[in-house]
Amino acid sequence: MSTTRRRVTADEVIASYTPTVVSPDEWALLAPFVKEHVAAVADETWTPDTTRGALRLVTRLAAHVVSHGRSLTVGAVFTDSAINSFCHHHLNAGANHVQGSSRATLRRIAKAVNPNFDGPRERPEYGSDSKHPPYTEEDITGLRIWASAERNESRRKQAHLLLALTLGAGLRSKEIANVTAGDVETDRIGTVIFPWGYRGAEKRFVPVEEEWAPTLRAAVVEAESDNAWLFRPLRSTADSGTVATFTKRSPHKGTVIDVNRARTTWIVNQCKKGVPESAVCEAAGLTDLQHYRRFLLDPENVSARQARAMLAGALREKPGERKLTVINGSG
Repeated sequence: MSTTRRRVTADEVIASYTPTVVSPDEWALLAPFVKEHVAAVADETWTPDTTRGALRLVTRLAAHVVSHGRSLTVGAVFTDSAINSFCHHHLNAGANHVQGSSRATLRRIAKAVNPNFDGPRERPEYGSDSKHPPYTEEDITGLRIWASAERNESRRKQAHLLLALTLGAGLRSKEIANVTAGDVETDRIGTVIFPWGYRGAEKRFVPVEEEWAPTLRAAVVEAESDNAWLFRPLRSTADSGTVATFTKRSPHKGTVIDVNRARTTWIVNQCKKGVPESAVCEAAGLTDLQHYRRFLLDPENVSARQARAMLAGALREKPGERKLTVINGSG
């Protein structure tokens, strides 16, 4: 009797990838950067070979840039000059079609992850997380209504918990599936969650926005044990489809939460509150905020002369002036 072998996903390839093109010490430095940015462009159409090829190229490109004394950042690695330099020095001995294909692959990735990419912009281009704009206050009101309108009390509690884990802590779908009661701690300062498992990542420290924290604390109290999953605790497996399964069963298809948009909302909200970028990156499990930069820039074109008082630190907010929008919520 034959069985159908399950296809290995791009996520699984990225999580387990260890290259042979750099030393283990070099890979320890490059791995978070390479995995994050290849993951940003990989989608369901990528085969394992496609994914490994992209990982290998980005690893070699990043190693080339670092070896020349430049920083391991999007702005230094994913530029047309860096890509051309890498191809010239490391792929010159190969066939022309290999060099051309490698350059094209790296350029497509660079265009997706670097909004300031300086090379030609052909189509098609890979997508990235930046296509998910943050929710507005009105949107979040709609999401609260969605959660409260689920068909029974159990689903209503789970829907509000999902809002707390995403809008209140910026978790990814895989992390939501993994979180147990033991991954949440509360002290005199507030509630902290320790998400883990996204592309093999270890636990990280994420303070939960206080207005969402009561929902999370209530779920912990109701959990059967520290090892019990918080979201959909009766399931038998933990995978990134856990959230999708829940939302697909909602009778209100048009208003269900989009985890990527909620995560973007949380990240942008932290920055607009004035949280240092390094702290936001650590809490979000990112090496930088390049994918979200477009949502952090003020669309107004203000000259330095107009902003003189602000630049000098002398400006004090006046009644009626526009403030930054801080997106909070309640369970």
